[in-house]
Amino acid sequence: MNKRIFAPAGHRSGGVPVKGFFLLIACLLLCAHAANAQKIFVDSLTRAYHQNHQDTTLVQLYAEKAEKIYITSDPDSGMTCVTKGLELSRSIHYKHGELRLMTLKAVYLNRRGGLVESIKISFDVIPQATKTNDKRVLAQAYNNLGLCYQVLKNYHKSIDYYLLFIRDAERGHFADYQVTAYNNTARVYFDIGNIDSASYFNKKAYATAIRTGNVRNIAYLIRNFGTVATAKGDYKKAIDYFRKSIIVLKVKTNHYLLSEDNRRLAEAYLHLKRTDSALFFAKGAYDEGKLDKDPELVMKAADMLTSIYSSAGDYKNAWLYQQEKIVNGDSLFSREKSLQIQNLTFNEDQRRQRETEIRNAEEARMRFYLLLGILSVFVLIAGILLFANQQRKKANHVLHERNEQIETQHKALEKTLSDLKTTQKQLIQSEKMASLGELTAGIAHEIQNPLNFVNNFSEVNTELIDEMDEEIDKGDMDEVKAIAKNIKANQQKISQHGKRADFIVKGMLEHSRVNTGEKQLTDMNVLCDEFLKLSYHGLRAKDKNFNAEMITHFDPDLPKIKVSQQDMGRVMLNLFNNAFYAVNQKLKTAGAHYKPEVAVSTLVDGGQVVIRVKDNGIGIPDAIKEKIMQPFFTTKPTGEGTGLGLSLTYDMVVKGHGGSIKVNSVEGEGAEFTIMLPL
Repeated sequence: MNKRIFAPAGHRSGGVPVKGFFLLIACLLLCAHAANAQKIFVDSLTRAYHQNHQDTTLVQLYAEKAEKIYITSDPDSGMTCVTKGLELSRSIHYKHGELRLMTLKAVYLNRRGGLVESIKISFDVIPQATKTNDKRVLAQAYNNLGLCYQVLKNYHKSIDYYLLFIRDAERGHFADYQVTAYNNTARVYFDIGNIDSASYFNKKAYATAIRTGNVRNIAYLIRNFGTVATAKGDYKKAIDYFRKSIIVLKVKTNHYLLSEDNRRLAEAYLHLKRTDSALFFAKGAYDEGKLDKDPELVMKAADMLTSIYSSAGDYKNAWLYQQEKIVNGDSLFSREKSLQIQNLTFNEDQRRQRETEIRNAEEARMRFYLLLGILSVFVLIAGILLFANQQRKKANHVLHERNEQIETQHKALEKTLSDLKTTQKQLIQSEKMASLGELTAGIAHEIQNPLNFVNNFSEVNTELIDEMDEEIDKGDMDEVKAIAKNIKANQQKISQHGKRADFIVKGMLEHSRVNTGEKQLTDMNVLCDEFLKLSYHGLRAKDKNFNAEMITHFDPDLPKIKVSQQDMGRVMLNLFNNAFYAVNQKLKTAGAHYKPEVAVSTLVDGGQVVIRVKDNGIGIPDAIKEKIMQPFFTTKPTGEGTGLGLSLTYDMVVKGHGGSIKVNSVEGEGAEFTIMLPL
């Protein structure tokens, strides 16, 4: 909590009034004006309803009376207004009116001691008010939750909800709610003995009330200054504040606060050893507590009177007030026991609700992943069928073309050349499809890892949920919490690997789309790393015994460049496939000391992005270095290559992107391909 304290308007540091008398007169006038303004507004709503007979106006009238007129003076009439307003607003489907009156019902239930139902209503209101963006109702709901938990002495939760009340009151610029929010927060800090924080929020409430004219509850703030002074041992200043609070309160006839202020005055006078004044105000506290019908107020005042009369030797009166203390103490004890039972009941309801929510969430996740798995299978099957159908059509088309060529060999040379070009295009497409097949094999291996993690963690979570059910039955909540943390950690792993699988699938779909030639800003580090892994796992899918070390040296400051991601993906895939093929071939003949390595590095040099792919494989003989970029030239055995991979790579780099490609190799030691792309 920020310990910097700001004095309220019109106060020196520490809260001492500069012109106390004139401020008090102003507060009295403002209180009277505020009360009169409320009555005028209610009267205007009454006249408006008599003129237009609109049900929404009547709902607003019920709400205003309940919130502004009867809240302190006549709770029974206020509850009647709330009940009628709720019935009417629901019958006409007036959502704002319904939510406002539900919040007021929670407030009245809180004042009557029905804390459990009050809290439940507030929890029901919050999501509805959030959905309809009803900020004022939302703020009031948080305020009521803070009040309820303060009564239950759960101060941690009370402060949390008061801070939410402050947030929404400030966001909505509700000056009256801001004053109430700061004041209530100060009160709960008083309850836990944090005087600095209590003083900070009280001064903030006072300054806001004076600045905006929202002084309906100014007496609360004045008496809070007195409480701060009492805590600091400045009893004369405390007496001054409590007297001012009493003067303001008598205008509003608030017996609860009048009893509190009289009792605090008596305490201050006792500290100053002014017994007569202490006795006078203790009797005032007792009388006001009786009028408020609050056993706690009566008990506190009777206890003080008993002590004063005993010290003065007046044992008769001391005995009488001692009996009053005992009677009201018993009543208070019964009320506290009732609150404890309500608190225990509500905690049990919350525990069961959390248990149900956890179980429902887990079942929903399991259904989602099951549906995702089924959908993935269907998508894969559909893709395979589509691919097979396309291949069948292409094969039929090629066969048809071949038959036509046999039947029409006598046609002109020009037609023959045209057919050869068509065949060449088809072979190029076949090379692309072969590249896609290798990519798909790598993707299948890559996607299997996150799917295994998802399945394994899902099974572990199922077992943990069973264990949690057993621990819940035993009542061991510490173990339940520990298991819940494990479930949450496992769920994070499931989410992480699910996102990884999603990324791989999206990459596969992106790669399989028809190339439009569109160039996009691309991080070549990411593209090289992804296709390096896919190429490696593609070869691993064919040969389970193959292993190679992948070494990367990526420039962390490498700028993004505009390239066709599909074309450059095929380029990198071709180079990596060749590199892994070369080291795999050497592995078959080399000794046990040989360790296959494929390295890729990136850097910026001379206004160009430079990508190097190096292997320690079989290398390229000098005699064929000049031919490897030519179409249909290949060093691989029949059936293992088309001779178009490096040719397509050269075309995509040089013709498609204005770059260059170089090769350095020593036969038997390895090869290095260097691609340079302009920034």
